[in-house]
Amino acid sequence: MKLKTLLMGAIATAAIAPAAFAERGSDGQVNIIYWQAPSIMNPFLSGGTKDVEAASLVIEPLVRYNQDGVMVPYLAAEIPTVENGGVSEDLTSITWKIAPGLKWSDGSAFTSADVKFTADYCMDPEGGCAQVTKFEGVTSVEALDDLTVKVTFAKPTPFPYGPFVGGESPIIQAAQFADCMGAKAPECTEANFAPIGTGPFVVDEFKPNDVITLSANPNYRDPAKPAFAKVLFKGGGDATAAGRAVMETGEFDYAWNLQLAPEVIAQMESAGKGKPVAGFGPLVERI
Repeated sequence: MKLKTLLMGAIATAAIAPAAFAERGSDGQVNIIYWQAPSIMNPFLSGGTKDVEAASLVIEPLVRYNQDGVMVPYLAAEIPTVENGGVSEDLTSITWKIAPGLKWSDGSAFTSADVKFTADYCMDPEGGCAQVTKFEGVTSVEALDDLTVKVTFAKPTPFPYGPFVGGESPIIQAAQFADCMGAKAPECTEANFAPIGTGPFVVDEFKPNDVITLSANPNYRDPAKPAFAKVLFKGGGDATAAGRAVMETGEFDYAWNLQLAPEVIAQMESAGKGKPVAGFGPLVERI
C-alpha cells in the first residue's frame, strides 16, 4: 500500500503514519517530495519547517501534538499536569517521566541524561540554537534518575510545555553530540546530517538541498512499525512540479506545502492519482 496524498501546510509524518501493521517494513518504500529541500537534520540549527519535518522522521521530542492540537506522549510516559503531580502547584516546575525501555537507533538506552544534555546544548549561549525560545525562562534542567527529568522556571509558567515538546524541540543523543557544544555545534557535520534517533527511521544518506534516503529503525519501540521499509525524501523544484509528481504522474506518494491556486490543484486532482488535503495548524505566515 502506498499513500497518494498531497498535503498543504500540515505535518508530513502525521499524513504518512500507518494506523496498524503486522510487520515492520511490509509496505516497501514511500516517496516524499518537498519542493523546499531540507538542508540539515538538526532542528536546533534551523528554523525551517522543511528541516524540522525531515528530522522528525529520525529524532523525537517527549511529546508531540496530533492533528487536533492535543498533546500525545512519544518518549514520555504521560503528560505532566498539576492534577497528576507532574506540574508543581506554584507552576514553577514540570517533571517528566520517560517511558521505560526506549532505545536509540544504535541500540543504546535512552535516558534522562540525553534530555538534560539537549537542554544544555540548546541553552549554550555560544551555540546559536534556533529553538532557544523553547527554553525561555528555564533556570535548570535536572536528571533526577534515569527516567525522570525536572525543568524549573524562574517564575510561574502556566504553560510549561515548551522544552522537549513538538518537532522543534526533539531530544538529541548526548553521546553523539558531546563534542558539538557551543560554537562547535555547526562543525559537527556527521551528527547534524545523520543524527542517531529514537524515531521510526534512520538516515542512510543525506545530500543537503537534494535528497535523503532513510530505512526503518531496527530498534524502534513498536516492532510492527514503521510500515515502510524505506523512505526517499526528495527536495527541490517548485510547488507546481511537486503537485504534478503526486497527482498527475504518480512518481511520488506525498508532497507538501502546495501554495497553488485552487483551480490549479483541482486540475491536477482530475488526473485521478492523488487527493489534496488542507491541513490547518497554528502557524502564521503573515498578517
